Amino acid sequence: MLQKSVRISLMILQIFSGLSGLFGGLILIIDPTGNSIQLKSEWLNATPFADFLIPGIILFIFIGVGHIFGFIITIIKHKLRFVIALVLGCILISWIAFQVGLIGYKNFLQPLYFIVGLLEVLLSITYKRAVND
Repeated sequence: MLQKSVRISLMILQIFSGLSGLFGGLILIIDPTGNSIQLKSEWLNATPFADFLIPGIILFIFIGVGHIFGFIITIIKHKLRFVIALVLGCILISWIAFQVGLIGYKNFLQPLYFIVGLLEVLLSITYKRAVND
């Protein structure tokens, strides 16, 4: 029972992160100014980025596509699902930490996604242990 509830919880976090990463990344690719989602270009002044295009591509691929891939791997119960979920959680935590380090705290979504990443890491470890018991 624990195994199933942890797996479902992990899949919910993966699909949530994946869809929001795809959506957010696509918006930034289409509109690299960030104006359409109320991002300010001056946030990028202390960063290596001229606009939000490269962050949008990274968000789309690593958070969006990565988490959708992880979701599918978890659904089919591939043997690497635990490692992939752990890595994706670490990528999400790193993405947010890097973002806050570069531009500072700007939005409630930053701590939200940091917590989602932490939960992914914890759930992947818990899921692996539950399967091995």
